[in-house]
Amino acid sequence: MYEKTFSDALVSLGHNVIAFSWVPYFSSIFGRAETKFCLTGIKTIQFNRELLEYVKEQLPDVVLIWRGINVIPDTLKKIKLAGVRHLSSYNHDDFTGPTVGAPVPWHHRRLWRLFLRCAPLYDSHFVKRQSNIEHLHQLGAKQVFTMPMWFVPELHTPAQFDQADAKRYETDIVFVGHYEPDGREQSIRALMSSGLKVKLWGGRYWTRAVLGDLYDDLAPVVPAEGEKYAKALCGAKICLCFLSKMNRDTYTRRCFEIPACGRLMLAERTDDLMRFFKEDEEACFFSSDEELVRKAKWLLDNPNIRKSIAQAGLRRVWADGHDVKSRASSFIETVKAK
Repeated sequence: MYEKTFSDALVSLGHNVIAFSWVPYFSSIFGRAETKFCLTGIKTIQFNRELLEYVKEQLPDVVLIWRGINVIPDTLKKIKLAGVRHLSSYNHDDFTGPTVGAPVPWHHRRLWRLFLRCAPLYDSHFVKRQSNIEHLHQLGAKQVFTMPMWFVPELHTPAQFDQADAKRYETDIVFVGHYEPDGREQSIRALMSSGLKVKLWGGRYWTRAVLGDLYDDLAPVVPAEGEKYAKALCGAKICLCFLSKMNRDTYTRRCFEIPACGRLMLAERTDDLMRFFKEDEEACFFSSDEELVRKAKWLLDNPNIRKSIAQAGLRRVWADGHDVKSRASSFIETVKAK
């Protein structure tokens, strides 16, 4: 969804991309511990040493560090000395949240320690949210740009159903995503209490303890990944979009993926989303559970309006270049200019 699709998009634009993955270094018990608690242990040291050797061997024009929580400052300094023309960082997570009181797990207060120390060493930063820009500038970052998330056309497209798919995926309303203790389970409860048919797809945190008496009606709650993700969206008349409070999200990649699949999005109302989409013309929004239920009933009672909004949302994400190839092109043009 992230590094690989962005890399593929760069290749499709004619660029030569070489990849260096840190998965082998941080997939063991010790590696996972070093990542979770931002410890500069043996795996982190090995990764940084071999990354530097690889850069010296390949000598790329641009090095793009993706969510660089395991990269130490000395490595970046030596990468620049090796002759790399531009050193860039991309991070879609909210590294500012822990410092301003966002409701994050305690270990997130350490997670960004190395990344923030490295902030002044990059030639450019690309971030998901506007609120991260000032933070990086305060740390001495030179150039910081917002780069919104994207959809992947090969994955996020209107799906074709057979009879088995129809039985498995079709519903009035769907939410495909993770659980977070921000009230989203109460929103689902409000919809179901109003007699609306809801399907829920997600991970193991959607437990009986979270869902209570709704669990038996919604279970099993399992992930919908790969082509199943688009089918889970396309099987519904309305696709919900909740925004992470831990990540202080004002939009998310799902906000582009849902319209790209040709489905109607009903999302929490934010200024960013109202900038991306015209309300009740290209997407629909809510600010309370009462408004959510009212909007959902209105859309279900008016299939022509629902179809018109979904089609307009699909046109909008393509017209505004929210696909991954357009994002990759924008990244290249920005780096060239700077």
